[in-house]
Amino acid sequence: MLSTYAEALRYLYGFSDLERGTGMHDKSPAPYRLSRVRRLLDRLGDPIRDGCYVHVAGSKGKGSVCALVASAAEAAGLRVGFYTQPHLHTFRERIQVDGTSIGSAAFTALTEEVRPAVEATHAGAAQEGLLTTFEIATAMALLYFKREDVDLGVIEVGMGGGWDATNVISPRATAITSLALEHTQILGDSIELIAREKAGIAKAGVPLILARQDAAAMDPVAAVAARVGAPGTVAEPLTPHGATLWRDGRPRMLVHAPDTGDTLALGLVGAHQRLNAGVAYALCRALAARDVPIGRDAIRAGFGAVHWPARLEVVADSPVVVVDGAHTPESVALAVEAMPAHFAAQRGPVIFGALRDKKVEAMALALQPFATRLIVFRPGHPRGWDARQLADKLRAANVSVASDPTAALESARAACRPGEAVLALGSLAVAADIRAAAGVPCERDPSPAKVV
Repeated sequence: MLSTYAEALRYLYGFSDLERGTGMHDKSPAPYRLSRVRRLLDRLGDPIRDGCYVHVAGSKGKGSVCALVASAAEAAGLRVGFYTQPHLHTFRERIQVDGTSIGSAAFTALTEEVRPAVEATHAGAAQEGLLTTFEIATAMALLYFKREDVDLGVIEVGMGGGWDATNVISPRATAITSLALEHTQILGDSIELIAREKAGIAKAGVPLILARQDAAAMDPVAAVAARVGAPGTVAEPLTPHGATLWRDGRPRMLVHAPDTGDTLALGLVGAHQRLNAGVAYALCRALAARDVPIGRDAIRAGFGAVHWPARLEVVADSPVVVVDGAHTPESVALAVEAMPAHFAAQRGPVIFGALRDKKVEAMALALQPFATRLIVFRPGHPRGWDARQLADKLRAANVSVASDPTAALESARAACRPGEAVLALGSLAVAADIRAAAGVPCERDPSPAKVV
């Protein structure tokens, strides 16, 4: 019997988990099959029957879109479940109701409850292979939302779309955010292949919102939507309106709503968030048209109140310290662009770390317009770059090595001159470590390497 949170984590992490770099079990010849997820849910009483959901896929921005929609729905007075991944500090963040993560005791009890169903699913269809950590967690989230009687489940796709474990739901609306080359060994080595896989969440008669982007990404999605009969809408970036507004120590980005002309003060900043907000806005309007009551006032309030940690988040001042989960050259460039636009900082020291499968040289190159120096450390993730090896790989004169996140933050603060700001990025693990070092209240799981 699982009686502690650590035991529940150990059980979940005992299955294959692509996110942590633990490969598929030898007994799992077909790593991703919706049929075994459906079988597991059936054994749990079919918690998705009659559920109301919104489903969001994409390479970039899907978490931000989900956070905006969830915040607007909460502002409308709805009880909202939010399933997201990966987490920053604790696995429990992945399963939230009304912005509050599932508690340790509830998580442990839920894991213990699904364990017999997992074992029965394996025994009943051994030829389909073992369930993965993500598949089990998805079933747990959907069961929890049913028990908590949520009015709307906001569901973020884990990876891909068509074969993702979340694609068992029947949503009221779907969305696909910006696409990029990612997980090419699984999704395919071209934008067209990736777009087709992401478009697998499209459903007949269900509105599909697609972020404006290159035709190479949009055309395959449109073709799939037309084939299955999903009415499509292209979402444009919301139009900027005036300077950044600071409130309660956080920046707000002023934008115009496309159809009403309302001025919205977004709790997320950066040019890329205007597109994410455009997708979220269109999703809210589509949901409202399908009897999910999210009105103009709720959108205005929810978009302003949204808090999505580690997305150009201010975690300290004097000097200002901004953390971001950017982990690609493109997302790093967007973070660099946002610093003068929203934080009045043209330059500053950068705290940097990364996972070993990322393009670290290209990320460092994207940092050059902003970084006065790089301070590298090893993030608390099993696939994190060793700090000394990363510094040697970057071969830049202004790179120094810190022993841990606290030392990295102290060094960056000491190097920050008047008018500058500290930027910490490279992975969500880096953002999580610097948030904790800056004193942001957070409960932290033990390292997966220590749990398993």
